[in-house]
Amino acid sequence: MSERCFSEASRFTLVFLSAVLVVACATREQRPAGAWLSEREAWFEEHAQWSISGRVGLHDGERGGSLGFTWQAEGDVHRIHLRTSAGGQQWRLRFSPDNALLRGSEVGRLTGTSPDPLVEEAVGWPIPVHALSWWIRGLVPPEGGDVHFADDGTLAGVTDPTWTLEYKHFNRVDGRLLPTRLEARSDRYTVRIVIADWRFGVEAR
Repeated sequence: MSERCFSEASRFTLVFLSAVLVVACATREQRPAGAWLSEREAWFEEHAQWSISGRVGLHDGERGGSLGFTWQAEGDVHRIHLRTSAGGQQWRLRFSPDNALLRGSEVGRLTGTSPDPLVEEAVGWPIPVHALSWWIRGLVPPEGGDVHFADDGTLAGVTDPTWTLEYKHFNRVDGRLLPTRLEARSDRYTVRIVIADWRFGVEAR
């Protein structure tokens, strides 16, 4: 390669890398702690219909497992479909602030005021479903907690009396940073959430 061509290629590479760095900086803009929180709360109030799908990994230090899930929400009403990897066992959960109903394999019909004990009885693992209904949106539950923020102002983690949550990754979806990987720990239990996609409005149905 001639010196001229090498020089032109080098300039092109520098320009390309500079553009990548600019995009990266724009993706995770540095902002004060909690700067995204009020904006995110207002945005989800306007976009109360949403859905996600993905996988939840479970581990207690000795044994582990995973479940596939889809999650649909319309305001305060949430519907979750959980299933084992082979699809042999399935559970459907519907919950709102004061009511929860679960139907599924080997448990029939379970009711209560909170989804968490119903899910634990059904699948055999503790999963903080109620808190996750907020955490997966990058929001803090009404019960609060010890909140930690990243340099760009998004949530980095939340600790409540039972669980410690850590955000592992955010992706930009329709111009907005949304969580795609989370990890919650309680005693010996670890729950990992991987979100495959986000949908809003009509697409969320």
